[in-house]
Amino acid sequence: MPAGASVPYLQRKGFPSPRRDALEFMLDIIRVPIGYIIDLCYRLIPNYAIALLFFALIMKILLFPFGIKQQKNMVRQAKLRPKEQAIRARYAGRTDKVTQQKMQQDIMKLYQDEKFNPASGCLPMIIQVIIVFALYAVVINPLHYVCHIPGENINNVGIHIAELYAKEELDVEGIADNTVKVIEGMASAIGEDGSTEKVKNSITGIEIVNVLRKNGVEKFHGDTMLPSDFTNDDLPDFTIFGGSFDLSKTPNFANFDWLMLIPLLTFVFTFASMKLTKKLTYQPPQQTGDAALSMKMMDYVMPLVSTFFTFTVPAVVAVYWIYQNIFSTVQQFVLKLMYPYPVFTEEDYKAAEREMNKGIRHSKKAEKKKSVKSAHRIDLEDGEEPEEDREEKAALPKAKSSGLVPPAALKDESDKDLPD
Repeated sequence: MPAGASVPYLQRKGFPSPRRDALEFMLDIIRVPIGYIIDLCYRLIPNYAIALLFFALIMKILLFPFGIKQQKNMVRQAKLRPKEQAIRARYAGRTDKVTQQKMQQDIMKLYQDEKFNPASGCLPMIIQVIIVFALYAVVINPLHYVCHIPGENINNVGIHIAELYAKEELDVEGIADNTVKVIEGMASAIGEDGSTEKVKNSITGIEIVNVLRKNGVEKFHGDTMLPSDFTNDDLPDFTIFGGSFDLSKTPNFANFDWLMLIPLLTFVFTFASMKLTKKLTYQPPQQTGDAALSMKMMDYVMPLVSTFFTFTVPAVVAVYWIYQNIFSTVQQFVLKLMYPYPVFTEEDYKAAEREMNKGIRHSKKAEKKKSVKSAHRIDLEDGEEPEEDREEKAALPKAKSSGLVPPAALKDESDKDLPD
């Protein structure tokens, strides 16, 4: 078999072409398995919204070991709470930047001494973000990742859509206005002789699905486009409630319809999930100043950012984000039952404070005495003898006369330098 003969086969199976750049290849390592899992869920239940619900559940189960690792890490941090609280109490009432930096340094030193890494629990969050971005690519390109149509064939389908539009043989009724404008731009690039060399496919896979469903896939059968056995039933169906909601569309204020519920639900579930998760997870001792203000702002910033993105992506991606928030909250409740946080008494906090402040008070007293003495010496007039030195010298003859140190005999040297 020729070396390049296996490439079309791999592409039909959804694997990336070797001609793609390395970044696309690495991303497809995540995207392709996600596409197969969604395809499996969709075949079991031919409803994309429900298929994504099962997909979110499967991914949460697969990533549950990372959740356990994160929970154990938070339990370890919770065990250090009395000592961390003692450090914060040491700097209480001082909000200047230098003091706050010194406090953070002491807390980080405590973490190092206890061999605790606060960043080790970030891995599950990073993985979740990677999955969301990979899912976005899968959702907007379902023909490639879910139906496993080669990318080159999908590009040819997009160009053929522009050709049919130029010939006024394409039905665009019910198609999103943005999609129609993109098709118009592509059609304008077709040459007078019908050449399509300058036509660049700018339609996303999810938009192509809508056009194919409206016009029928039979118009796009061919060796370089869709297989002859590919039918409308093979196309992903993004509608729910009998076609009332089309989750392939992106919510926007220009078309104010029931789809606008998606951004609202996204904000509600994201906000509620963050609030509940805070109650179910360990929270470090309450911070003050700018740090406390930043934490309060995050309670509203994150839901608002999530809501903003729902106006830039197909609604089906936002639906997955809602599922993710629900399952994350349920998972955190389960993890808290499996690995509860320690409970401390007032005596535990006092013991930790004595341990953390051991030796500090003595050194502070010595430092204070030294600083007072130094300040006293600085305030003396030039040539003036410090009071402490005068007291020591005054006490010296008394000590000698007391017999502790016998007085030395005085030598009469009065005539030493007199002339003969």
